[in-house]
Amino acid sequence: MARKGDYFLCFLNILTLLISMTIVVQISKTWEIITFYGNANCASFLQVPVFILGVALLVISVLGLMALFCRASPLHRVYLWAMFLLVVVLLGFTIFSSLVTDKGPKETDSCADQSRLQDFSGWLQGHLVNEKKWVRIKKCLIKARVCQEYAKKLSALPPDVLLEMLLPVESGCCMPPSNCGYKFKNATFWDAPKSGLASKGDECLSWKNGHGTLCYDCGTCKAGYLHQVRNDWKALNIFNTCFVTYLILILAFGFLCWPSDQSRRL
Repeated sequence: MARKGDYFLCFLNILTLLISMTIVVQISKTWEIITFYGNANCASFLQVPVFILGVALLVISVLGLMALFCRASPLHRVYLWAMFLLVVVLLGFTIFSSLVTDKGPKETDSCADQSRLQDFSGWLQGHLVNEKKWVRIKKCLIKARVCQEYAKKLSALPPDVLLEMLLPVESGCCMPPSNCGYKFKNATFWDAPKSGLASKGDECLSWKNGHGTLCYDCGTCKAGYLHQVRNDWKALNIFNTCFVTYLILILAFGFLCWPSDQSRRL
């Protein structure tokens, strides 16, 4: 008769199989893992690695179930090595992502405060909002009507509530940089002061009142986008940490449930 540990390991592998199937089906169906602003896929850089994780979990969990039912030591050994490598890779990814998201705006900063690019790590700046990738992200943000949503909030919410509801990308992309001196008229229209702008930098000159321009080319927009990505990625890191612990538990039970010669004869 199989040991109680085998039943528990079987349960964990079935649970892992269900989790992996959910990941694979969800990404295959919608091809998005982090969704901003409705159905706009504006942060798709984690799609491929998470999809690969789902497929790897699917294969390993099936392998683990086969090893348990067949009571085959070679198959069980392959299963444990595969699980061990997955734990190492996922742990490495979690540590890396924690390092690249460690630098950012202070937690005490309000979402209404415009973030600055230099607040974020060089890796995030160089890999997520470089000139080539920003063209695609900007088109996505415009298509997602980010600033129209900001306008709705502005017209529907009192100022004190608005500050709590405003997303970093909205304050960065839908408003001119605060040091430029533009005068507010409505949600998407700001007048330049008659005395001239307080700053003549590229950031201030990038602002246009057109819905397709606004401050989408400003550094504050890129910083607001990185702020949003960083917040969600840090939440993902918490999930990854818990999931690595879960996989280590499975790995430990896998070693405890190593099939013996006697069990193979039963």
